Amino acid sequence: MAKREKRLKKQYEGLLKQIEKHKQKIKTYKGYKDTTHNYWLKEIEVFEKIAKERSKLLKKLRKKKKS
Repeated sequence: MAKREKRLKKQYEGLLKQIEKHKQKIKTYKGYKDTTHNYWLKEIEVFEKIAKERSKLLKKLRKKKKS
């Protein structure tokens, strides 16, 4: 596995973990001044967008590798 592919995979997995953590916080924690439920929802949106981009890059790299 190439360095770049390995790095992207690790980033993608980390983003998915963060998304799960934020979803869990929405369910269990009461919001504070700077970390409200809306904040966590916005963070989830941002992480999902970045994860989607990483996924596309990984697919593109794997296609190039097979060619």
